[in-house]
Amino acid sequence: MRRILIFLSLGLQVLLGVSPFIPWVKANIWSSQTSVNSFAATLATYVGLQFVCLGGLVALFLFDLAEQSKESTNRFRHLLGVYTPLQARRLKEGEFYKEFLGECVKANHYAKICYFSPVPPDHGAPAARKLYYRRLIKVMKANPAAQFKRIIRDTDANREWADEIIPFVMQTANFSLALLKDVDATEEMPLALSVQIIDERIAWLVAVAEHTDADLYRDVAVENEIVVEVLNKYFDRLWRLSRPVFRPGYTVEQAHRAIFEEE
Repeated sequence: MRRILIFLSLGLQVLLGVSPFIPWVKANIWSSQTSVNSFAATLATYVGLQFVCLGGLVALFLFDLAEQSKESTNRFRHLLGVYTPLQARRLKEGEFYKEFLGECVKANHYAKICYFSPVPPDHGAPAARKLYYRRLIKVMKANPAAQFKRIIRDTDANREWADEIIPFVMQTANFSLALLKDVDATEEMPLALSVQIIDERIAWLVAVAEHTDADLYRDVAVENEIVVEVLNKYFDRLWRLSRPVFRPGYTVEQAHRAIFEEE
C-alpha cells in the first residue's frame, strides 16, 4: 500500500509539471487568465499543489524507508536467534573452579551445580578443589538474589559429606540440595553428565571422561543460548529424578533424616 501511494504521489507530481502543455488545461486554466491578479492566484495554487505533493512524496518515502529498516532489523534479530554463535572453551580443573566461582558472584537468577564423583571432594583432592568447595558456600551466601541448586551423587561417602554441609547452609533462603542415585559407588564415573549452569547464558560440561585434571583439559565452557537452554532442561530432569534432602527452612534434624532416609 505504501508503494502504491508513493507512485500515485510521484505520478501527480509529473502530471502537475506537464499540465501547462496539456491543451485542455492550457486553454481553460492558463490562457483564460485575463488579469495579473487572477494569473498570480492560479500560479500560487499550482505551486501550492506542487509543494503538497512533494511533501507527501517525501513523507511517504521516509516512512517506507523507516519500515524497511524496521523489517531488516527484525529479520537480523531473527537470524541471530536462529544462528546464535557457539562459543566453547576448554578448561583445566583449576581454571573451571576460578571461572565458575566468578560467575556465581555475578549470577542474577540461579546457579545449578552437579557433583557426581562417588567420593567427597576432600578425599585425596588437590588443594584447588578443596578451596573451591569452601569458597562456594561463601559465594552462595554473599549472593542471596540467586537460587543455588546442587545435585550430589547418592553414595554412602557423599551422604556423610552432605550431612557435614548442612550446618554451614542453615538460615539460607537460596540453597537446595538433592541426592541422585546413579551407578554403584565402585564405578568412578557416573552415567549422568555433570553440568553447571549460570542463568540462561553460560554452562559447563564437567569431568566428562575423568574427575582428575587432564593434561590438556577436563571441562568445557559453552556460551550459547540454545545449548544452555537444553542443558537447563537436562538439569531440571535430573533434579526431578533426585531425592531432595535440604530446602530453605529445613532444620538440621530434618536434613539428616532425609539424607539417611530415616523419615
